[in-house]
Amino acid sequence: MRPVLLVNPNLMRPPVTPVGLDHIGQHLRDAGFDVELLDLAFAPSPEAAIDATLRRREWLLVAVSVRNVDDSFAASRDFCLARTRALIGRIRAATDAPIVLGGVGFSIFPHAALAFCEADYAIRGEGEEPLRRLAHGLAHGAPVDDVPGLLARRNGRVACDNPPFRHDLAAMPVWRRDVVDNPRYLAEGGQVGFETKRGCPRACTYCADPVAKGTRLVARTPAQVADELESLVRQQGVDVFHTCDAEFNVPRDHALAVCAEMARRGLGCRIRWYAYAVPDGFDDELAAAMARAGCAGVDFTADHTDARMLATLGRTHTLDDLRRAAAACHRHAIPFMFDLLLGGPGETRDTLRACIEALKEMNPSRVGTSLGVRLYPGTPLARWLGRGDDEEGLLRPAYYLEPALGPDAHDYVRRLIAGDERFLFPSGGESAANYNYNDNSTLSAAIRAGARGAFWDILRRMTEER
Repeated sequence: MRPVLLVNPNLMRPPVTPVGLDHIGQHLRDAGFDVELLDLAFAPSPEAAIDATLRRREWLLVAVSVRNVDDSFAASRDFCLARTRALIGRIRAATDAPIVLGGVGFSIFPHAALAFCEADYAIRGEGEEPLRRLAHGLAHGAPVDDVPGLLARRNGRVACDNPPFRHDLAAMPVWRRDVVDNPRYLAEGGQVGFETKRGCPRACTYCADPVAKGTRLVARTPAQVADELESLVRQQGVDVFHTCDAEFNVPRDHALAVCAEMARRGLGCRIRWYAYAVPDGFDDELAAAMARAGCAGVDFTADHTDARMLATLGRTHTLDDLRRAAAACHRHAIPFMFDLLLGGPGETRDTLRACIEALKEMNPSRVGTSLGVRLYPGTPLARWLGRGDDEEGLLRPAYYLEPALGPDAHDYVRRLIAGDERFLFPSGGESAANYNYNDNSTLSAAIRAGARGAFWDILRRMTEER
């Protein structure tokens, strides 16, 4: 049986672990397939690496993971998918094997991205079992149009469009994480990702996570999570991590259970890890549990402090929740970041000023400051603006910025920040002054010099050590 080739085309710097390809590769190998990974993140010449690899063997299929359609950064609006399409063209020239797209970025724009990249197949949503079924069908000449999540492109049109597959994560074997070179991602990317659950049931009006990952939460067991982390430490020497969950503390009781299991095994003394979290319900109990489990930092999706703006963005927390979360992190010595999403519908200069002033009082370790809201198809915000079904039009970076803020909104926010180094905001084009992790030479150099951790925390420590 011909082998399967998995391709990571993500050329961002610092490189980000392709966790999904690690899982998919193991699932295929466990089913008896010969699997190779072509990781272009480390290729001096991605084109030369494609030519050398694709022509070396006859492939059953080539699966290309699309993590990033763009860099989700209003100041740069880098359309990463254009580079991926060029790489897919190179793959097409080197093999007759069918090309399959997938990944979280792809799953936000499945029809538009498939057409743009001109691939043969695509899998929307979770990919482990669907790709195995597709590979089995292609290997045996069997029909594949019933594969869950499958989109098939024939004669320039989508011939099938199936609902996504949801795995029972608790019933899956421990992820060995032996397909991707995780030690190299630690060395060159400063951290390695891991999942405790999939899906997001929250109703944030702008967020594409429910579109790409589903609205129903499916959790792994705490033992599965701890087994995976123990294996990565013991067998690969990887000891710095970041959660890939939409939000680690949703639901809160699962987060507490995962932390308890990690602490029980002594992982809190052997690893450092960072998490995305919501401010809702983040208190001393959870902060203490995370600290005992080795948590080294939390990135809160704060978005705003104004009640009206929070409602517009579909958030359920309040300013008091933000203060409570900040106080808990301070008491338990956990560095933390508040991510702001400014400039949504109804934003005023008064709400901008009040938000930034309130954040300064809470003394977060860092504040990610985004001005402009990326529009994604299938989200409530895009529907309100009459673009909910506009996959093709929103495939390239499109942002909403409240017109009433005026043409100098960016300069106004910068004046409000007033040089406060805690705020990561584009300034003068210097990558160290913002948190665009697309092509950040400052971060890459720090990681080469031995820095490890979440990118925002590496920038924080660099500033404090000056």
